[in-house]
Amino acid sequence: MTLIILSVLSLPLTATCYFYSKIKLSVVFALIFYVSNIIFAHSLLYENYTFFFYLLMAPCVVFPVSCLIAFALDVKYGIFCIDTSFSSIIAWIFSPILLPINLIILYLGHYY
Repeated sequence: MTLIILSVLSLPLTATCYFYSKIKLSVVFALIFYVSNIIFAHSLLYENYTFFFYLLMAPCVVFPVSCLIAFALDVKYGIFCIDTSFSSIIAWIFSPILLPINLIILYLGHYY
């Protein structure tokens, strides 16, 4: 029960602290949110549904954390333009959907 309350309260606190430019406090609450949700999901799923646990952890934990690390490196060292890094992540996320749409439009364009 404590993990559910901790998970539910830490996400709005993270957003509120970030909105009011309390970045360090926002990071603390974000870490509490991620850790409590991982423990909660582990306690619910790992024993009986190990495959689903790992299937959920990849997009819900690994991907956002890797995006945050890429964004932090981009801001600190200027590896990419900030707009470019966000657009590449968005294009990578939606590429399985956009590729068939573009192929259908290209295919239909030859007939009209």
